[in-house]
Amino acid sequence: MYQTMLLVFLERELGLEAFGIGLVLSGMGCGALLGALSATGISRRVGHGPVIWLAPLVTCPPTALMPLARPGWSVCVAAIGLAVLSLGGVVRVVAQSSVQLALTPDRLLGRMSATARCVSWGGLPLGALLGGASGSVFGATATLWIGAAGMTLSFLPNSLSPLRTMRALPADEA
Repeated sequence: MYQTMLLVFLERELGLEAFGIGLVLSGMGCGALLGALSATGISRRVGHGPVIWLAPLVTCPPTALMPLARPGWSVCVAAIGLAVLSLGGVVRVVAQSSVQLALTPDRLLGRMSATARCVSWGGLPLGALLGGASGSVFGATATLWIGAAGMTLSFLPNSLSPLRTMRALPADEA
């Protein structure tokens, strides 16, 4: 939802051209790379379970900087917020995948991976459709606000999970 309207917002509301939009998106890639490099250390320090629900709680709120941005320097600040989002997203996915793989019996790994990917990736087109519809009705800026709120609240289901306090993976404890 957010990503769908992000491009529209960057071009129409902020007046960025292709190079500027590319810089913003490249910043997100840099955040993802930093997340990949730091995921293991963060999970060891904080715990795999807490990382799964804390990452969105900590790294999704900066997405609200983008709908606040206006042409000029605030776009750079908002782009840093998106890089933080990407960092947190990768850290969460690494921790979540590690927990899934550690807890799933070997004979079910293929089914678990396929189901997890189907659910998570299958939701992307629905989010894009919802983002486009919301953007048509409310506009790009309002849709970014809605998306930022939704991403930030995504920590709630995992904060109620019995895995939320899992510090180490079962293999790590052996």
